[in-house]
Amino acid sequence: MQQGHPRYKQLSRADHEMYLHNMRKAEGVWTAIKNVMTGIRNSITADGHSIGSALGIDEQMSEPNVDYDNFDIKDIAADMFRNNAGIVNRK
Repeated sequence: MQQGHPRYKQLSRADHEMYLHNMRKAEGVWTAIKNVMTGIRNSITADGHSIGSALGIDEQMSEPNVDYDNFDIKDIAADMFRNNAGIVNRK
């Protein structure tokens, strides 16, 4: 006894092959987009390096010399609420 359309298997396989084809196309498009973005990033980086070397600013900056043992931390809450700065009292 026949179940379903006789071409069901053929149509189902064609749908599956179309799905695979579309997935491969989409993967190729994403690869192309990533390649373009990488090329843009590399060209911007190269331009930045050439501009930096032309201006003489391509040396790495050293970190500031701070003695953290003698570093005083202000009491932020005291500064905020001194003389009720920024607070409106309504009575």
